[in-house]
Amino acid sequence: MKELNTAEIEIVSGAGIISDTASFVSGFAGDVVIDTVKLANDALNTRLISSVGQGFNAIGFGLGAVHNVADSLGYAAFKSVAAVGSLLGGDASRIEYHYEKEWGA
Repeated sequence: MKELNTAEIEIVSGAGIISDTASFVSGFAGDVVIDTVKLANDALNTRLISSVGQGFNAIGFGLGAVHNVADSLGYAAFKSVAAVGSLLGGDASRIEYHYEKEWGA
């Protein structure tokens, strides 16, 4: 009787098909989540949109603080969603967060 090697065992038993498929699906899902967070932050980092917050900072009367709070809350939400994307196999290192760019954090 012949002893099977790992590759032969996988072929005969179908082992690895389910885990490979699950890994692919979760990696794809993670990339979708990360891409969504990246796209949203890229939009916030455009001159058109970021100029609104800069205008609030320039006007004064506490609007700069409101701008900071809004950006902080968004940052926390984006970081949380990106963490889920990372757990699903996405790469969050390619996100340029609006808060970090705007406030130098």
